[in-house]
Amino acid sequence: MNKLYIFAIGGTGSRVLRSLTMMLASGVKLGVDTIVPIIIDPDTANADLTRTVTLMNDYTNLNRSLKFSSGSENRFFKTSIEKKQKDYTLPFDNIGGVSFESFLEVDSMDREDQALVRMLFSQKNLDSQMDVGFKGNPNIGSVVLNQIFDSEEFGAIANSFSDGDEIFIISSIFGGTGASGFPMLLKSLRTSDKFTNSALINKAIIGAVTLLPYFKVAGSNDETKEIKSGTFISKAKSALSYYGSNIVSGDAAVDDLYFLGDDVNDKVYEYSEGGSTQKNNAHLIEFLAATAIVDFTLRQDKRGADDPVQTNNHELGIRDLEGQTSVHFSSFYDGLDNMLYYPLTQFSMMANTFKEDYSYLTETLAATKSLSDFYSSSFIKNLKSFMDKYQEWLKEMDGNVRALQLFNFDCGKKPFNLINGEVGAKSHWYSLKKDYEVVEASLNSNSGKAKEVEKDSNPSMFLEMFSRATKELIKKKLNH
Repeated sequence: MNKLYIFAIGGTGSRVLRSLTMMLASGVKLGVDTIVPIIIDPDTANADLTRTVTLMNDYTNLNRSLKFSSGSENRFFKTSIEKKQKDYTLPFDNIGGVSFESFLEVDSMDREDQALVRMLFSQKNLDSQMDVGFKGNPNIGSVVLNQIFDSEEFGAIANSFSDGDEIFIISSIFGGTGASGFPMLLKSLRTSDKFTNSALINKAIIGAVTLLPYFKVAGSNDETKEIKSGTFISKAKSALSYYGSNIVSGDAAVDDLYFLGDDVNDKVYEYSEGGSTQKNNAHLIEFLAATAIVDFTLRQDKRGADDPVQTNNHELGIRDLEGQTSVHFSSFYDGLDNMLYYPLTQFSMMANTFKEDYSYLTETLAATKSLSDFYSSSFIKNLKSFMDKYQEWLKEMDGNVRALQLFNFDCGKKPFNLINGEVGAKSHWYSLKKDYEVVEASLNSNSGKAKEVEKDSNPSMFLEMFSRATKELIKKKLNH
């Protein structure tokens, strides 16, 4: 099957990739078997980026341990994440420890060119250090980003592109890297003939999600700060005006454009210009941006390769938000519910079973109690670590503004009180058992089929068993 090349621009791009990786771990189904993440961010030390890179590496280690044999129903970690360059990140040359003025080599220009540069850029702009990003200045980003499209690494990515592969671009519209990088990247992909496979890439199906302001940063009234929340809206308006003429029409148009924003953007993050201090908690808007990627891969109304591009604009609707500061599964329309409910709930059930009933798995469960080496394997260690990160991701969104409150983290020994706003249904299924006894019974009853399907791989058998059991538990105990 074809691949999806995902260009994740700036800190927002990395945070959306984090949410997408969590969804893929839970088994959310894409219309492709493989994604190829490509991060574009000069600030390679920013903690949002490094956290996402580590997560995708962890995911890939688990994915490579699994076989997905014929007859397998398991989708946990099924989609492959392919790495095309170190840390999934396109490198920038000659920006480490240098100012924008040095990058432009202003001192070597003649007097007229120097005067032009100083007319276009303030001295504060010219003094900016390049290796921590563009600090909300798309005018700087538009100059520096040009270099990556002529790089050897970008050429290698283009060379790997095949007929039928598709592209998706993630960016914000109110900062520096994303606001400048999106239109430049799109124009290069659509019109450039400087890289291998340019004819193929020029006519590829391209989707994008652009995020409107959805948070604020502390210190916006401090004149010494370079990044101010008060400028986010004006920057977004300017970018939207440009996008109207260059993104949804013309030679560099995008096929599918998703807009996301929220008028509840009272969350204030600690001020950071980049580096290891730039680490924001996961947010509902980033979560929804990841669903836009899923939706894009599954759309059936895409044009033919030789048809003209006509941009389809998409908005995401959430029901019953008037006066509400939180979102639950009941807030989703059918499309999102069908996409997310089963995989996220199945993975959360498995994570809770590891947390609340792990001794049963290792000591009693007939299918695996004899596999002492398996429970001490790197696979189980890595799986437990990943599930801890998954639950932390959910908790971050639960505590953010606007909150995404899908799961009850305090259900403890009541596994069917997992969904916020729902209580496990009473049924005659395993009527003499309750709580984790029911989970245990379902795991046992599904272990035989899991062994039959994945007889050559303990990791695959283990996740096949959990996939089948959790699906059964949702149907019979949550009535979904």
